[in-house]
Amino acid sequence: MEIAITGATGFIGSALIPILLEQGHTLRLLTRRPITEAPPGVAWVHGDLENAASLAALTRGASVVIHLAAVISVSDKPDPRVHHLNTAGTEAILTAAREAGVRRFIHLSSITAFNQYPYDEPMDESRPPSTSVTPGYDYSKTLSQACALAFDSPEMDVIVLAPTAVIGPHDHAPSLIGKAVINLYKGKIPALFPGGVDFVDVRDLGMAIVQAIRQGAKGQVYIISGHWKSLAELAYSIGKLRGRPVRLPVAPLWLVFGMLPLVNAWSRITGGPPYYTRQSVYNLIYSNRKISHTKAARDLGFHPRPFETTLQDTINWFKETGAIL
Repeated sequence: MEIAITGATGFIGSALIPILLEQGHTLRLLTRRPITEAPPGVAWVHGDLENAASLAALTRGASVVIHLAAVISVSDKPDPRVHHLNTAGTEAILTAAREAGVRRFIHLSSITAFNQYPYDEPMDESRPPSTSVTPGYDYSKTLSQACALAFDSPEMDVIVLAPTAVIGPHDHAPSLIGKAVINLYKGKIPALFPGGVDFVDVRDLGMAIVQAIRQGAKGQVYIISGHWKSLAELAYSIGKLRGRPVRLPVAPLWLVFGMLPLVNAWSRITGGPPYYTRQSVYNLIYSNRKISHTKAARDLGFHPRPFETTLQDTINWFKETGAIL
């Protein structure tokens, strides 16, 4: 089967591509930078989501399109470009796929597209959309998910997967979560924040995407969740794996938010990203603890591996790549 993929060079793509190649699929991958070498079964298409010609070349002759590309941001400043690329970019690739006669479109959304309140009650795909209307990441994922579902038709099946916080090996960049694991392991974080998130292994997500190609029901959304862990629990698990406890206080929220002006000032002085943002803290404290993947288990055969296995493999990966010495 010929499959076209956006965002293939990212974290999730690193887990998905090997599975698809092992199954014998032919892949056409969109890339913003020219790549001359490609393994057997892979062809690169130079372009981006704002280039209609490259999207036409990407989708031409494909049976399936998998849309992974998105700009992730936890900045407190509204970023019109994040909003534009995640929404208009999604509409552009959907339009190209429809015009190319693609039969099945897999859209990767996010748990942030849903309203997670109330946070201590079970949450599934019946939850209403996120209430955020700020032109940032969360709102862009709400709109892009709705856009994808609107393209579902007898001619093109659209299936949406909404993962929670993705963690695991092969995190080349590394991701925001990957950086947190590295810094906790190295002892570079002075204190923990309240709250936590639901973590899902990138390899389990990759397999769920593959299963959605064959078994996903058209016009449906599937939450892909794993295990909810507080930051304190994450730190404890990292301490066990490194053989030395991570002993850090959990800072009260009044102190966390009170320090934000100093954090932002230091970021301006150093020229680097802020240590944390108001949005990143909100993501921790406004996080549902009981996110269900029952629907994905039923339709896609999705079953997340133990969190401890994921964390061990993640740390081993960072050791192998030199991010953790």
